[in-house]
Amino acid sequence: MKIKGILFDKDGTLLEFNKTWRPIANIVVDEVAKKYKIENKKALAEAIGLFSDSINPDGSLSAGTNKDVAMDMLSIIKEINNDIYKMIDIKEYIKWSTELFNKVAATLPFYPVLGGIDTIKFLKKSNYFIGLSTADSVENAKLFLKKTSLDILFDYIGADDGIINPKPAIDYMEAFCKLYALKPEEVAVVGDTMTDMNFGFNSRAGLVIGVLSGTGTRDILSSKANIIINNINELINDGKVIWEDM
Repeated sequence: MKIKGILFDKDGTLLEFNKTWRPIANIVVDEVAKKYKIENKKALAEAIGLFSDSINPDGSLSAGTNKDVAMDMLSIIKEINNDIYKMIDIKEYIKWSTELFNKVAATLPFYPVLGGIDTIKFLKKSNYFIGLSTADSVENAKLFLKKTSLDILFDYIGADDGIINPKPAIDYMEAFCKLYALKPEEVAVVGDTMTDMNFGFNSRAGLVIGVLSGTGTRDILSSKANIIINNINELINDGKVIWEDM
């Protein structure tokens, strides 16, 4: 199989989702509850898929954009305190929520998947084009790459800028392929959620690879993934990329 480029999801694929995003999300929920006088923080957290003992792989925190997260919490605000909800400028609220996420993320550490940085370095040395496709904001995507020193290894950043259509739409694939004269069938998509699998399927990627290092499970991902691995380190086997013999 001739793969020339790889589009990686970020959260749960390149970094440890629970360890990284749970503390960030908890602070954001606290701030939203405080600002809009919501005593039931649990309802806010669960609306975005954040539970005390798990994270919903289909929830907005795991698979959605910052706008999706903001709107899910807004639905709880409306349900609990409709008087306050009616006073909210939704556009300004989404802007504030996104800026809050970015601000909190900038103050806390990001935790790359163990060994993942070395895997990306190996792939880059093997002359693959390396791209990012994340539902997170452009600011947080760049922050993650900078904090982990991966910024010099990534050729493309596909992230939520409020304009481009997020996954599972095919926009990131189209932009990546256009930049490097690739065909979708020459690109492998790697991610941990069904959003990633559907993105790869919709964009006709040459290979759709599910990883179990995030919120997705084998049962969930297997419906669309060509291959399922435990984490991105298993892309390399005996010094070769796993699709070289396919």
